[in-house]
Amino acid sequence: MPISFQFDVRTIALFVAMTFFVQATAIGAQAFLIRELKPYRGVGTVLLANLCVALGLLIRLFSDQLPEVLTTVVSNILVQLGPALFYVALGQFTGLKYSRALVGSLLAAVLISLFYFTYGRDDMGMRFITLALGSIVMDLLLIRQLGKTLETPLRFSASLMLVSFLFHVLFLIMRTTSLLLDPPGIDSISPIQSATYLLSFAISFFWSMGFVLMVSHRLRNDLMEIATIDVLTHIPNRRATQAFLEKELSRVKRHTGEFSVLWIDIDNFKQVNDRWGHAVGDFVLAETARLFQEMIRKQDWVGRWGGEEFLMILPGSSLTEAAFLAERVRSAIAARKYRQGTSSLRITVSIGVACAAGADRIDQVLKKADDALYSSKASKNAITVAE
Repeated sequence: MPISFQFDVRTIALFVAMTFFVQATAIGAQAFLIRELKPYRGVGTVLLANLCVALGLLIRLFSDQLPEVLTTVVSNILVQLGPALFYVALGQFTGLKYSRALVGSLLAAVLISLFYFTYGRDDMGMRFITLALGSIVMDLLLIRQLGKTLETPLRFSASLMLVSFLFHVLFLIMRTTSLLLDPPGIDSISPIQSATYLLSFAISFFWSMGFVLMVSHRLRNDLMEIATIDVLTHIPNRRATQAFLEKELSRVKRHTGEFSVLWIDIDNFKQVNDRWGHAVGDFVLAETARLFQEMIRKQDWVGRWGGEEFLMILPGSSLTEAAFLAERVRSAIAARKYRQGTSSLRITVSIGVACAAGADRIDQVLKKADDALYSSKASKNAITVAE
C-alpha cells in the first residue's frame, strides 16, 4: 500500500508559525532576565527574526481574505527576513564581521523578483524558485558565519546550527531542481513543497535552541567571572585563589612536589586613602595587581586576598626561587611612581614567603606565610622567608 506524503499545508503552516512565536517568547524572556547582568547584542535581533517568520507564515493562512500583495509578496519577504536578521544577530553576538549591505541587497533582489513574477509576469514556479535561491544564498552566508564561530568557545552551539543549515541548503537545492523539472500548477502542492514547512519547523528549533545555548554559555562564563574575579583589580578573588591553593596542594601531595606562596601587603595603605582619596587608592590597587601579573610565569597565580593583601602561588618553585621573585616584586614596587590625575605617589610592600613542601593542609602553608609577613610588616618594605 503506497504511503501518501501529502499534508494539510495550512495546518502545518499554522503549527510552524506558532512554533516561531513560542521560540520568540522564550528568547524574549531570556533577554528580559539577563538585561540587568550584562547587555548581550543580538538577542533582540533573534527575537525579531522569529517574529518575522511567524508573521509571514500567518499571513499566508489568510490568502482568501487578504490582498495578494500581502499574501504573496509581504509574507514571503517576512519569511526571508527571518534568516537575514538571524545572520545579523550572529554577527552582533559573536563580534564577528558581517555585512548588512549584502543582506539588504539580497532581500531587495528577492523583493523585486517577487513583484515581477507576480504583477509583471504571473509565474508561480519562478516565484518559488526565486524564494528558494534567496534562501540558499542566505543559508550559505549563515554557514560561513557559523564556520567562523566554530573557532570560538561557542563551537558546540554553532555546530548544532551549522549542521541544520547544511541540511536546509541540500533540501532547497532538491526543491529547486524539482520545481525546474516539474513546475507547479496554480493549486498543486507537491510532497517536497509540503515537506518545506516541516523542515522550517526543524530549522527554527535548531537555530533558536542553538542561539539560546550560545547565550547560556556566555551567561555561565560571565557568572563564573563575577564569582571568581575581583571587580576592582580584575584578578582572581579570594574564593578562586583558595580553590587554586587547594588544587595545587592536592597535586603536590600526589606527586611529592612543592610550591611556594608569597603573601604581599601594601604598606600604610590606609594613609594612601586618607591623604589621596579612595579613587587614587583604587587606582593603586588595580595598577599594583597589573604589575604583579606582568612579573609572574604563565603557570603562576596571583589573586587579591582581601583589602590591600595579595597572594602569589608559584607551582614547582622552591623557597629560594620564591624569595628571589619576592625581592624582584619588592624592588619593582618601591621604584614605581603611581600617577593618577594630578596625584603622584610611591608605595612599598611587605612580603612573607613560605614553601608548601611537607604541608598537609592549606592553613599550615598560609600560617607560615602570614607569620613571615607579620615579621616583614615590623620594618616594612621588607621580605621575610619562613624556614
